[in-house]
Amino acid sequence: MKLAQGLKVIANGWVGKPKGFRVKYQKLVDSKLVTEYSPGLDDSTLDSDVTTWRYAWKLFEASKSGSKDIVTDELVNITVVDDSDRQVDYYVTGKPEIFNEKR
Repeated sequence: MKLAQGLKVIANGWVGKPKGFRVKYQKLVDSKLVTEYSPGLDDSTLDSDVTTWRYAWKLFEASKSGSKDIVTDELVNITVVDDSDRQVDYYVTGKPEIFNEKR
């Protein structure tokens, strides 16, 4: 196989690294669960999945403590997603994780 062919095979089959991460969560608005992101979809993503998971955990802790300075509603179904909105495994367990899971 020539080098150019090999590079095409690699480009087509290589799993790319995410460009960034966000916390995805839901909250109740007018009796409906609304999905939101932090940072928002129009904002720059975070660079590290570990940093984003720590941020998600802190949002969860702050929302359950009832701190009105940070959030006004309970945040549920808190997880981390990549730039393509795919759930990212929790770095501690290597498995999917959802903080404050509610159906």
